[in-house]
Amino acid sequence: MSSQSSFTIILQRLLTVAALVAVFFVSAGVVMYVALRGREVAVPNVVGKPQSEAEKLLEDEGLKMKVRNTAPEDKVPADAPVSEQLPAPGTTVKTGQVVRVSLKLGAPPAGKDQDKDKAKDKAKDKKEKDDKDAAKR
Repeated sequence: MSSQSSFTIILQRLLTVAALVAVFFVSAGVVMYVALRGREVAVPNVVGKPQSEAEKLLEDEGLKMKVRNTAPEDKVPADAPVSEQLPAPGTTVKTGQVVRVSLKLGAPPAGKDQDKDKAKDKAKDKKEKDDKDAAKR
């Protein structure tokens, strides 16, 4: 009888340890799921918005912005509006996700180009005048 009672005690202890291990792994799994899950948000529409405004909108939702590519476009203002985004607006993603955008780079401010053109024209006129003066001599 003594051997049967010691066997029962050992079996009870093994079952208790097994139950505690199972509870530990289930609890660890639940904690990891909750910690890694993140909050789900809808991607805002940033197409047509300036880069800085688009970045702020995405950050407010807990998302990150990465510029995928840029394309020069003379008919667009110089503040680089977003022309395309992935994932699409309204798509549900988890916070921390990256939204890739394409930017259209507008023409530089008119004053700078005009000043450069005027300087080139003056240099060209001066060279032509110098060439004429040299030809007269």
